[in-house]
Amino acid sequence: MIGRCLLLLLISCESFAQTYVGPSHQAMGETGTALEGIYSLTANPAGLAGLNRIAVHLGYQHHFFSSDITTQAALLGVPTRLGTWGAAVRRYGIDGAYHDTKSGIAFARRFGPHLSAGMSASYHQLYIPNYLSVYSFAVDMGVQYHFDQRGTIGFQYTNIGNADYGTTVYGIIPSFMKIGFSYPLASVLVTADLAYRLENSLSGHLGIAYGVGEVFCLRGGLSVNPMRQHAGFGVRWQRFIFDTAATFHQRLGVSPQIGVGYAF
Repeated sequence: MIGRCLLLLLISCESFAQTYVGPSHQAMGETGTALEGIYSLTANPAGLAGLNRIAVHLGYQHHFFSSDITTQAALLGVPTRLGTWGAAVRRYGIDGAYHDTKSGIAFARRFGPHLSAGMSASYHQLYIPNYLSVYSFAVDMGVQYHFDQRGTIGFQYTNIGNADYGTTVYGIIPSFMKIGFSYPLASVLVTADLAYRLENSLSGHLGIAYGVGEVFCLRGGLSVNPMRQHAGFGVRWQRFIFDTAATFHQRLGVSPQIGVGYAF
């Protein structure tokens, strides 16, 4: 079991599978740098400033390689007069064998009609029962600028100080920068991100969402390096939210996700 856990640790760190994004962002090519809402807790924290109601979200995702490898997530966003506060907990791994846990708080605020900024602080832990337990802290930041023509450009820096778990174990806390753009066209939203990992790798992400009335939304996307396709849909009924997403990899298979939420 320990050997399997260590192999999983190496694989997951190389593939960045433990970098969780909300289902709507996953379905749109894992974009999100220039998007707003509760899922900004999994992307650019500045987008949390666009939340105008208290919102909660629960997410569940199966990953590539094995149905035993999953992610569970819980998100909370609370708008106040000072700005919007958020809290998030995410656990990735195999139940009873290995898990990578991230928990943290975030704060975002608008500065006038155009500019939003946000920061988050997170606690990271790697844990294998009776074998390993290490932890670290990381800080993320982000900004968004909203044009009069309704387009938005965003920038996020995840793990600013390049925090890690030290020399105890080969476990990576992802550190990367993203710049993104989104633009609404009638009932269609187009978004694109360019991501740069500090290990000198560059990836591109493109997404689109098509709203069918005010209840149903179809989403799709494409990401490059590695090449993957994404798809999903969302349902908004009164204040309930239901989102699905799936990522398709030519060799690794499918990684599906579902999410349910409520806006008070």
